[in-house]
Amino acid sequence: MTDLDERIARVLRDHADGPVDTNRLMSAAVNGGRARRRRRRTVLGAALGVAVALGAGVALRTPSPAPPTPAVTPSPTVVTPPRAPGVPGAAARPDLVGTDPGLLHFGVDPAAAEVVAWRSAARVESMRLDLGGGRQAMVVLAADPEVAEIGDSSQLFEIGGGLAKASAFNGLAHRLDRVTNGWVLRWQPVPGLYARVATLGDTDAEVRRAAAALRFDETRRCVAPIRLTALPQGARITGCEVATRELAWPGVLTRAQSPTPTPMPARAVDQTTATLTVALDAKASMPVRLRYSPRPVDDRQKANRTIAGRPVFDMGDFWSVLGIPHTDLSLGHENRWQRPPTDAEVETLIGGLRVADDLGEPTTWQ
Repeated sequence: MTDLDERIARVLRDHADGPVDTNRLMSAAVNGGRARRRRRRTVLGAALGVAVALGAGVALRTPSPAPPTPAVTPSPTVVTPPRAPGVPGAAARPDLVGTDPGLLHFGVDPAAAEVVAWRSAARVESMRLDLGGGRQAMVVLAADPEVAEIGDSSQLFEIGGGLAKASAFNGLAHRLDRVTNGWVLRWQPVPGLYARVATLGDTDAEVRRAAAALRFDETRRCVAPIRLTALPQGARITGCEVATRELAWPGVLTRAQSPTPTPMPARAVDQTTATLTVALDAKASMPVRLRYSPRPVDDRQKANRTIAGRPVFDMGDFWSVLGIPHTDLSLGHENRWQRPPTDAEVETLIGGLRVADDLGEPTTWQ
């Protein structure tokens, strides 16, 4: 078993025994907040005059010489992430998947699932979906089968499984293991495009429902609650990762009178997290991270300097930008094998930081 397998196994069995932590389950306040968000999104969608979004229904089958005929699916409201008009989707240009951190070359039917997290980075794109009823799904897309298999660390994996080859992307669903009750479905929507969907459920119905909700003839923008309006010379953004709600895979509760592990309800937290990764050059990178929660953040840090007009707690290789309520905003030199950023690079990044007015409402992150 590899180190990755051992870490995954440890996490999946982290809650193998013991009582359910009800404090970590979704509270009534969170439900109310989500309902208010949906109402605001619907009102905003009507104000913008957005009535329909087109989607392509891609059949789950082995590759064919030509893409399947797209189906038109009406979308009742504006969905997040927003559309990128004029940009071909993954069905038309699978080679573009994972090449632009500002784009996601697929979408989701909003009537079937809610997108709660999205990521675009080197060679891979992914989304986390809320299917309702405590069910969730992880979707990963890539132009390479091995990248699609390991392209996002938050997805479900086979315990002790190896990398999936192209032949594994055959449209057949199978169970991951009996403890997590997870299912995975791999297929090629079109030649040169590899899709992997993982869910939890007693049968493969949920994983197939999630796969059927995907739309490969559209492109979405990887919007984030933070923007970098200035970059150091020669630097570029290489990764965009956003979550509008933390929706963790359930733990497992083993009941004393039952020999079969029982999945615990998914833990959901109403918060926003985002990371923009900046490649300063070929030898250095810098992630810019934001975490926002409607609840007060226990911030005991005090500014020890001012950078680009902002109060900052400077630790020498980690910089926390202070003064934004309910928010942790930081930059960090995390890879010790890389050169540290220069003072000028840090000042440029902090000076170019722009934070959305409403960190809890993705429809305003335009």
